[in-house]
Amino acid sequence: MGLGTVLGQGKQTRVRIDIGALAADKVWFTLEQEGFDTQILEKDAKGEFVFSLPLNKAVDGRVGIDAPYKGRVSLYLEPGDDLLIKTDFKESTSFSGKGKENATVLHDLMTAYIKRYGALDATKVSLAVLFDQIDEMNQANLDFLDAQKGKVSPGFYEDQRRKFYYDGLGQRISTPYILSMAMGKKFSENLPKGYMDILKDVELSDKLLKYPEYKRFVQGTVTAFLRYKYLYEQGRLDDAVKQTEEEKRKIEYEEVKKYLKGGTRDVAMLSVFSQLLLNAKDVKEYQSVIAQFAADGGTKESAMELQQIYDRALKLTSGAMPPPFELDDLNGKKVSLKDFAGKVVYIDFWASWCGPCRQEMQHGSPQLHAKLKDNKDVVLLYVSIDDDETKWRKAIQDDKIEGIHLLSKGGMKSVVAKAFNISGVPRYVIIGRDGTILDNDATRPSQPETYQKLLDAVNKKI
Repeated sequence: MGLGTVLGQGKQTRVRIDIGALAADKVWFTLEQEGFDTQILEKDAKGEFVFSLPLNKAVDGRVGIDAPYKGRVSLYLEPGDDLLIKTDFKESTSFSGKGKENATVLHDLMTAYIKRYGALDATKVSLAVLFDQIDEMNQANLDFLDAQKGKVSPGFYEDQRRKFYYDGLGQRISTPYILSMAMGKKFSENLPKGYMDILKDVELSDKLLKYPEYKRFVQGTVTAFLRYKYLYEQGRLDDAVKQTEEEKRKIEYEEVKKYLKGGTRDVAMLSVFSQLLLNAKDVKEYQSVIAQFAADGGTKESAMELQQIYDRALKLTSGAMPPPFELDDLNGKKVSLKDFAGKVVYIDFWASWCGPCRQEMQHGSPQLHAKLKDNKDVVLLYVSIDDDETKWRKAIQDDKIEGIHLLSKGGMKSVVAKAFNISGVPRYVIIGRDGTILDNDATRPSQPETYQKLLDAVNKKI
């Protein structure tokens, strides 16, 4: 569902935020829709923060503050809602007006979910216990929604139950891979019982494509799982964490063609090839995938979208000028790539919540720093896509990460993430001394070849 489908000539929908005596000058809000940028609100004459917009369909959103501390409230807005939120963005939040029932249930659900999620600790329990805890947490979310069904609108119940259902499935499928990356264990050692049968009873049907949650599940989780299953059947499951982007996508594409059907197959194939193009070191090598996609049954509309993605990726291929940006460092100083003219820049895109990112920073980055300590021609630049500045700063302090640190808030929707086609972190990019992109999907700090690549970049004639 695109932004134009949500906003337009719909019913006017209003949200007012009353923060009482809390010393905050600004409140931000965002909608969970592609193309919607976070908006900053200031107090009106009544001392409230207000936003109003026409909605055609229900949409998830959030409001929050960044000072004097970080806080947020999740929202689910339906056309015509007129909601008043009284909150300190910490311990006290209440709702009144049209839409209050949905807002109250969602707030209670998210509060309990965040508490349960925060209690998970893979370092303190066995893997079997951890997976049981994850399953119990996700089931608790669904049970809570079922118990509140009579208090909320039908649309809210259906949308949120679908969202938590697919998010729960995604967690079950991705957790072994994440643990392998974060804890350095073999993928095969992290599998819960019955893992390869997770999708056995999951409906994969074109009639569900109208739901964004299902579509995202197919695009990311299902395609990855089919690759894991293929490697498992080949006795190569542990290779999953070492594969290049090209190796991953080639397997996924063939498995998607084999196991999926109809529109679901089309969506998955498009997703796989899109990731291949957006992560390609030299996208020109993959221009033929557009014709291959069409020959394999991809729709005309999806083929056109793939062509657009190719054109976008072409701007970030080797030899292209990187998109310009200017971000604040830890001291509030503005920093841009032009500040490092004539030097090799190794950009590390990361986030405090990303396990593999933190693993690299704790173990890989110190080794790379040590090798480069006397090299003045290489800049190690860390660009976080965190939403929470406090967590960003704490992660840097906890992991003792050297280098230059910049923050581009907004996750995958942040300005820099969108400019560099970042669809997942960690991601590494090498900029040459001439200011052009040498490698837009570089190896990690922990990989021995990374140091040599940086030396080669320094010695490359301009």
